[in-house]
Parts: sequence; structure tokens; C-alpha cells
Amino acid sequence: MRQFPDIDPLTIKQHPNLVASLADDRDPNITFYFLVIDDYMIIANTNYFTNKLTKVSKWLNHQIEFPKQGLLWYLDSLRTKFFKTEAEGGLPKGKFHDKAAIGGEQLKLKRCFGLGADGRGGGYGFVTLDRKDKHGFAKQYAFTDALLFEHGLIDVLDDIAAKIKAGVL
Repeated sequence: MRQFPDIDPLTIKQHPNLVASLADDRDPNITFYFLVIDDYMIIANTNYFTNKLTKVSKWLNHQIEFPKQGLLWYLDSLRTKFFKTEAEGGLPKGKFHDKAAIGGEQLKLKRCFGLGADGRGGGYGFVTLDRKDKHGFAKQYAFTDALLFEHGLIDVLDDIAAKIKAGVL
């Protein structure tokens, strides 16, 4: 499993492997960046954060890495498992995740709750079970339904996936 250093939030816009970016629907100070490096995809975000108490400002970033074929699986699972009923071949009633081994790594797609500004919105989490964050938890990104379906994330991901399938990326 190839390891990647954290993407530098100050230079990510000029990264040679950057294939797309999208502003967050909840906070215009956050931007998501999508990179394809060899056989891997990296989703990273940056945020310039100012602590209201100390007035100290700094760049924050977070990223998740997975085999680029995993993006095809995430999108396929979303459409064939989450958007269909159990009778149509979707997930069984009461199950809110799907797992697969892609490129030698365990990936998981899960339904998320409590997202959004009001804390009541839903969304989906892309999880890499074999890659851990600095606290020892599986790396993941949770995207709101609004970001995915109303603010263009699904279109960005579909475009990247089409380029991966075509061998362009």
C-alpha cells in the first residue's frame, strides 16, 4: 500500500496531479481537491482557520487516499446498493454500508447521518479501512447529500471516473 505525505495546502492549487476542485457547500472557506497520482486517488481539503479565542490563524488540511479504481467502486456501490431497494438488489433493510477489497485495500461506503449546518442532514462516507489517521481511526470523508447532488460533487466524481475508465487518468 503506497503511502502519501500530506498535501501542502499552500501549493495544492498548483499540484501537477490536480484534476478537479470544488468549494464546500457549507463553508466557502473550504475547498475539496481531487488528485490522481499513478494508480491512486487523493481527496484533500484545505481550510484557513482562525481560533476565535486566541486569534491564531493557520491552514488546516485533511486527505484520504485510495486506489483510483476505488472511485469507480464507490460510485457503483452508491448507485446499485444505496439507490435501490433490497428487492432490486440493493442493501438489505437496516444495513447502511457496503465494503469491498479494491487494489489490495479494504474500502467502505457508508450512509451518514447528522451532517449539514443543522446537524440533521444525511450524506455518504468514503472510508479506507486500511489507512489510519493520526488518531488511529480509519481515514474517511463524509459528504453531505446537498454537496453530492445539489452542488455538483457527483458530477465531478463521475467526470473523474469516466477519465479513469477511459485510461486518461
